[in-house]
Amino acid sequence: MVAYVFLIAISFALIGYLFGSVLFGTIIAKFTKINLRKTGSQNVGGTNVSRALGRPLGVLVSLLDGAKAYLSIIVSWIIFYYSINDWFTNSERFYPIVYATGIFAVLGHCWPIQYLIRLFTTRFNFKEAKLKSGGKGVACTGGTLFAISPWLGLIAFGTFVIILLFFRYVSLGSIICMFLPTFMIFIPGIDYLYLFDHSLLFKDSYKPDWVTHVYLLCIMLCNSFLVIVRHVPNIRRLINHEERKIF
Repeated sequence: MVAYVFLIAISFALIGYLFGSVLFGTIIAKFTKINLRKTGSQNVGGTNVSRALGRPLGVLVSLLDGAKAYLSIIVSWIIFYYSINDWFTNSERFYPIVYATGIFAVLGHCWPIQYLIRLFTTRFNFKEAKLKSGGKGVACTGGTLFAISPWLGLIAFGTFVIILLFFRYVSLGSIICMFLPTFMIFIPGIDYLYLFDHSLLFKDSYKPDWVTHVYLLCIMLCNSFLVIVRHVPNIRRLINHEERKIF
């Protein structure tokens, strides 16, 4: 039975990665005949789309990137219900593996299938493969937060807006808004595991124990770490006062 759980967890990872590999920035840019790889920061995320194609399209791309992470977790959640939830009477101990799908959605968004193919075909030429890399994972991480708890997602969004209005740096707002909700995971009264606690499929209300909180903390820290890694150039520019402001 443990082997089946492992296989299901692998399927969640693949689902997250495949969802994450859909780069909506690239798709939308094709309709405008603008090459994002040669524009602005050469990134396909919402911020560069906003600068190259306008804020409405930038916001749309950010929403779609967040939605793909959220939907990947929904798909994993449905699979969980019809597999692990039927196999174990105390299936709640396995709930966090559904949300681990969000980590792989962020991985797929940052380093999608196209990136891996280019990396292998160029014999690990990272400079060449970078031309196929994805965004910086902020919107995807936000989608994961909303799946864990709408309150955490709203806290992250609110923090981002406040930082953006005061300092006008998207990168600074992105980094802070990802870490702040992470350390709120142990605050009582916030609904965690929203999908399991309020869903039609799961009739019994579930409140996670401290072990589950630790699992969720690790998942959120992993996503925050990926966001930091993707923002290393931005952090350098912030330190040197060279980062571009959004408006």
